[in-house]
Amino acid sequence: MSTSQVAAPQQDLVQETLLGEALEHAPVGAIVLDEQGRYLAANRLACKLSGYSREELLEGGARALAFDPESLPDAMARMATGDLQGGSAEMKRKDGSGITCEYRVGATRSGGLPFYVIVFWETAPTEF
Repeated sequence: MSTSQVAAPQQDLVQETLLGEALEHAPVGAIVLDEQGRYLAANRLACKLSGYSREELLEGGARALAFDPESLPDAMARMATGDLQGGSAEMKRKDGSGITCEYRVGATRSGGLPFYVIVFWETAPTEF
């Protein structure tokens, strides 16, 4: 077995580990969800911005963050067709308050299954 054959899988593992750690501590909130809108993973800033623990956020899913949960099926359909790629939205925090966030949505696959990744950040209030 050549050195490059051994190094390639190790290099992939290092890359995946570094990317995972970087995303966990990134200066943006990040959520991974499935086609039904169930949250599968959330990073630290997503929890901090929402006011939920990771377990609460994963359990509550998109409904927990939406001021209008009835709009979620339409948003999921738009994500599936690629019509929803980003924008600005009011996010409901655990305490009921809201914050305005910018977000970007991307579709991806893992193990042959489709997933969506949403990254978001709080929009700074405009000062006059």
